[in-house]
Amino acid sequence: MINTKIQTSLVFFCLMLFGCIQPDQESLWSTSVEKTINTSGFSRDVHMQGDTAFIAAGQSGLQIWNIDSEIMIDQYEGFGSADLEDVGRVYYDHLNSLVFIMDQSKIMFDEYDSTLFEAPTPIGDSHNEDFIVLSDTLDTFYIYFVDRDEGDGFKWAQYDFEEVPFIGEIWQMQSDGQIRPSSPMKGLSFGGDHIAVAGDQLGVYLYTISSIGSTPELVSRIDTEGNAENVNIVDDGVFVSCDDAGAYFIPIGSFSGDGSSYRFAEDLTVDHIAVKDDMASLSLGSKGIALYDISDPTKPEERGVFPIGYTYRTVFWKDRLLACTREGMQVVKVEK
Repeated sequence: MINTKIQTSLVFFCLMLFGCIQPDQESLWSTSVEKTINTSGFSRDVHMQGDTAFIAAGQSGLQIWNIDSEIMIDQYEGFGSADLEDVGRVYYDHLNSLVFIMDQSKIMFDEYDSTLFEAPTPIGDSHNEDFIVLSDTLDTFYIYFVDRDEGDGFKWAQYDFEEVPFIGEIWQMQSDGQIRPSSPMKGLSFGGDHIAVAGDQLGVYLYTISSIGSTPELVSRIDTEGNAENVNIVDDGVFVSCDDAGAYFIPIGSFSGDGSSYRFAEDLTVDHIAVKDDMASLSLGSKGIALYDISDPTKPEERGVFPIGYTYRTVFWKDRLLACTREGMQVVKVEK
């Protein structure tokens, strides 16, 4: 009789516990996939310029699509006689009409015209993990990039488009710099006058820059559980994806203050976080995506996990969510 009472109590306790952990069904959001851009390779990353999507399509190189018409405009699987090796990142600098991509061996860029990637300019080496490009003046850009090799770390460079005797007009590196931390660098994000860097097992580094292209100055480092792999700076803080340790929100003031941080999605494996207004989209690899209400970023509230396919990262575009998946790039509508 006593054992029966104990078992009943345990069952009731478990129901109460897990009932509290799971989000209220009425508070869940819903998603629907409106269309899928069928890239022939895994869709790993996307950069939007109007309705034009520059897609890093893995082993299929770089693909450029019109989202509305679902027509592929261009595809680049190599440069010269060499193949691209699993393109994972892409960026388009509209001011200078430059396309940047990163594959397994290098970062490279070239002018977006009919000869794209016939003779690109390489940056970095085979250990590159992520990059950001900043430009506010025609014929000049600055690139910051990180390396998983501890000996290389965090680098940056300025490039100008100028006339070179006997060669003609080319992009020339004018200056560069480097910080060698004590851990591999995995991802980075720019916002305001800050650059955040994911430092793998050592958490997150926050740097300030006095102007675009200036030398980053370290504010401090805040440790996280697991490995910090990607970061996303918003107005008041940094969202951090920490693989199988979930995710964090770290207020900007914490880096010069008490070091406080707020962990969430602890039961999920988080590869990337995209943010728009009060919504965060967490890329979960084989589990798809998770959506969170971040009206109070120190207390994110789960609004559902959606198995849309193996998802590498997401990007907000207009009032839709673009999901880079192994099934292609999905255009997802989210309803609250």
